[in-house]
Amino acid sequence: MSEGINPQVVTEFEHETWSRCAESYLDTFAGMTRQTIPLLLEAAHIGRGSHVLEIGSGPGHVAHALTEAGAIVTGVDFSAQMVAVARRQYPGITFHEADAEQLPFEAGTFDAVVSNFVVHHLARPTVVFREVGRVLKPGGRFAFAVFGAPEAQSSIGAFFMAVQEHHNLEALPNGPLFGVTDQLVYESMITAGGLVNLRLERHDIVWRSETLDPILRGLWDWGNIAALPQEVQDKIRATTRKNAQPYAHGGQFVFPHTVLLGMAVKP
Repeated sequence: MSEGINPQVVTEFEHETWSRCAESYLDTFAGMTRQTIPLLLEAAHIGRGSHVLEIGSGPGHVAHALTEAGAIVTGVDFSAQMVAVARRQYPGITFHEADAEQLPFEAGTFDAVVSNFVVHHLARPTVVFREVGRVLKPGGRFAFAVFGAPEAQSSIGAFFMAVQEHHNLEALPNGPLFGVTDQLVYESMITAGGLVNLRLERHDIVWRSETLDPILRGLWDWGNIAALPQEVQDKIRATTRKNAQPYAHGGQFVFPHTVLLGMAVKP
């Protein structure tokens, strides 16, 4: 876990980043993040009529899938741009612009809370976990998906290695749980948030794409690579393409990823 992280710097960076990615997300990263939705459904015991809160709902594709499964879903995201995209794409679902550290709901409102590839971006995870515990009903479940070990993320790894060669990875701050796979670290924060019975499971998913274009576009937006000199951009793009070649199979790119699925309960 990274030490000396300034939560305000992380929050501002993440807000700027995901606001920038709002319009492109459904055509880029959603190709990967959709893969964990069935895991979240099962882990949170979400069924027809379940009242579910999604934290970090982004452009709304996870909330939509949960709604299709019969849940009554409310999404929150701290980016006004993400909320605008979600409302436009899925007008039948309720989305709020809100900070997960101060959720605008009464205590004991939800049967389940889910968060998909968000927890490792949080500047103050324990504060958010405390809010999750507050808005859950007794016996309610919290389920979240995060990336596993950094070396097990093939598509992102191809890009990171290119950025490291031609730019500077250290320019990108991360939340304190980015790359953390130790259950004890999560457990201490989850417990401090008032939740119990944490389980952390490893799962393998695959991001498939006929071309590298969606992946490059998503990572370009995420890393704000367009702000770099054109010469540096060209080098990062060329090296990323070279690094990705081992994952080209049968006319498409097949990128394996390892994710962690966390589950905890409100006592």
